Amino acid sequence: MRRIAWISIKSFGLAAIVLAMGAGLAAAQTPAKPAGKSQNACINCHQNLPGKLGDPVKKFKKDVHAQKGITCVGCHGGDQTSSNFAVIKSKENGFIGRPKVTDIPELCSKCHSHLEYMRKFSPSIDVGQLSSYKTSVHGKLLAKGDTKVATCASCHGSHGILPASNAASSVYPPNVSETCSKCHSDTNYMKGYKIPTSQHNDYLQSIHAELLMVKRDLSAPTCNDCHGNHGAFPPTVNSVSGMCGQCHVNNRNLFDKSPHKKAFGALRLPECAVCHSNHKVLRASDKMVGDTPPSVCVSCHAKGSKQLQTAANIRAQLEGLKNVIGQANNKLESAEHLGMEVSEAKFNMKEARSALIKVRTEIHTFSFPDVKKKTEEGKKVAEGALQAALAAIQEFHGRRRWVIFPIVLTIFLAGALYLKLREIEGNDRNRG
Repeated sequence: MRRIAWISIKSFGLAAIVLAMGAGLAAAQTPAKPAGKSQNACINCHQNLPGKLGDPVKKFKKDVHAQKGITCVGCHGGDQTSSNFAVIKSKENGFIGRPKVTDIPELCSKCHSHLEYMRKFSPSIDVGQLSSYKTSVHGKLLAKGDTKVATCASCHGSHGILPASNAASSVYPPNVSETCSKCHSDTNYMKGYKIPTSQHNDYLQSIHAELLMVKRDLSAPTCNDCHGNHGAFPPTVNSVSGMCGQCHVNNRNLFDKSPHKKAFGALRLPECAVCHSNHKVLRASDKMVGDTPPSVCVSCHAKGSKQLQTAANIRAQLEGLKNVIGQANNKLESAEHLGMEVSEAKFNMKEARSALIKVRTEIHTFSFPDVKKKTEEGKKVAEGALQAALAAIQEFHGRRRWVIFPIVLTIFLAGALYLKLREIEGNDRNRG
């Protein structure tokens, strides 16, 4: 042991580990000296070790568990207050060391499923994560012995765990898709699971990712909003509209009343995803409806069919409303530029634009009468504003005519008076 202790080493890798083991064995041969309560033998040893053996100490300083006073023995067991290596790692003290992958969910649940214990940190914290995990695809595969699937540490990390509200956390909403992609975008890792690995790349092109990652709208969905987090699962084809309806409530309710709901169910089609896709959800466009490409309607319905004619009629209604709104806005802008009072008409245009949004939502019924009814409501408001703008412009031109006439008459009279004065002055000179 002494020879080992005095070896001069240039590389700190394996030799450091041997030194640590040697010190532990030597300590085991001598009476244990109790360490103070503030001492952490785990950190005292590991902080001097290189690479993977020393990194946990650095990471754990910022760990949410460390901030709450939970130390190494909370997960790894053992006795961190002892200076005796054998006591530290004794089974009698519950030493676990590095837990097996299959044991991690149960290990975390020792605290996280304990309601009374967790209430010390937050009265509203969820203590059902383990139960949910067991219902997930990950949990079910783990129960069968598949150790490649995600466990708590796969998503949350191990020694550098941060709360989900921390922007540096692996489960902070804008970071979730990247966390999931560590496995799900790895084609070699995902071999044998028979699922695609393009989800992350598709999601990055979606309107959801734009809202979440670019505009930092934390209410925008990411992977766990649709699939669940601890109880992660792929949505079934007949539950997609319910899932999307968590956010898009009106669209979901209208779709459920549409003929597509029954048809998609019979054909086992994934509802909303048929038109909008699943991960690559692009910004919705009016061009999505109609009887010509790029309308999504043409991907299912035959040319000349009754369904495509309905789609064409719906698109015509939509374009008609947009046209009236555009005309009204242009004329109101012209009238305002001329200095005319059109504030009430401009205010009414908010209702017209709101009607346009309602029409776009009503499309999910795929009912032409319903869409036309909403369209007519919007057109009535927009046409009223348009007439108010045209009347204001006409009034401006009428006022200008009445203003010009007195000016011209005044100039004419001034000229006539000037000539008359010249005539009088000429007569006076002739008399003189």
